[in-house]
Amino acid sequence: MHLPFVIWDHVLFIVLAIAIALTHWEYPRFLRAEAARTPGARPRYYAVEIVSLWLLAAGAIALWITARRPWGALLLGGSAPWRLVIGFGLVGAYLWLALVQRRALLARPERLARLMKVLGNAQPLLPRTRGERGGFAALSITAGICEELLFRGFVLWYATMWTGPIGGFLISSALFGLMHLYLGAPHVPRTTIIGIFFYVVAVSAGSLLPAMLCHALVDLLSGDLGYRALAGDSSATTEESGPASASA
Repeated sequence: MHLPFVIWDHVLFIVLAIAIALTHWEYPRFLRAEAARTPGARPRYYAVEIVSLWLLAAGAIALWITARRPWGALLLGGSAPWRLVIGFGLVGAYLWLALVQRRALLARPERLARLMKVLGNAQPLLPRTRGERGGFAALSITAGICEELLFRGFVLWYATMWTGPIGGFLISSALFGLMHLYLGAPHVPRTTIIGIFFYVVAVSAGSLLPAMLCHALVDLLSGDLGYRALAGDSSATTEESGPASASA
C-alpha cells in the first residue's frame, strides 16, 4: 500500500542518519573515558543510548499518529495467528540454539575468553558489575523495541516507498549494519546478517513483536556472557547452579 510522504518523514530519516553518524563520535569518547577509568562511564553511556533510542522511536510513533497512517504499515497492526506462530517459532528456534551455545561456552571458559577477544572494540560495552548488568539489560530491551521500530518499521517503510520491497529490504538491512560501524568494520557484516534475520522474523510474522523479542534476547544473552567472562566478582560465574541454567 502506497502512502504519501510528509515533510516529517524526510526529517526523521535525516535525524536518524545524523544519530548514526554521531555514534562514531560518541563511542570513542566513551572508550577514552573507560580507558581513563572515569567513574560511571559505562552506565552514562547506557543512559545516553537509551534516551536517544526512545526519543527517535517516539518521533516515529508521533509521525504515524499525526499522519493518521495504518499501523500495519509499520508492522504494528494485527496479523494472522498462523503468521505470528511462524514468527515466534523462529524466535524459539534462535533461543534454543543460543542457549545450547551458551551452555557450551560456559562449560569451556577458554572458548568464552576467545569469544571476548573476537568482540574487539565492542568488549568495553559489556557490563562488569551487577549494577552495570541491570543497565545493559535496560539497554538491550530498549534496543529490541526501538531499533526494530526504527529499522524494520520506519526505515523499511520509507525505503520501500522510494525503491520497492527489495530496495527497502536492502537499504534497511545495510543501514542497520552500518549503524554498528563504530564497533569496528568486522561488526558491520555480522550485524547486517543479524538484521536480515530480524527482517525475516518480522515479515514472516507480519508483526514487529517477535523481532523485538528476538532482538532483545540477542543483546541480553550477549550481556550475560560478557558479564560472566569479564566481571571481576568471582560470583559472576557461580551465582547459578551450573552451565545449563537459563540467563537472567
